[in-house]
Amino acid sequence: MRQPKPSEPKHLTASQAAALLQVSPKTVSRWAKEGKLPFVRTLGGHRRYPDSEIRALVDSLSERPASEEEDESPGSRSA
Repeated sequence: MRQPKPSEPKHLTASQAAALLQVSPKTVSRWAKEGKLPFVRTLGGHRRYPDSEIRALVDSLSERPASEEEDESPGSRSA
């Protein structure tokens, strides 16, 4: 198997992206088809997903919404 050059962006298969996003590969393919995930096509017609953008999406989804943080602040509870 060919090793990517440092200057080449790394791309993931649907299965690899699905594992990071904790969904099925079919869901990843559907999201790509709906325009919800960025992808490129290989010469053989397969979708590949940019590693950096998928990981950024995982990070943004794992962050807690600000409204939850405000609800849990010590001064927000009424006695």
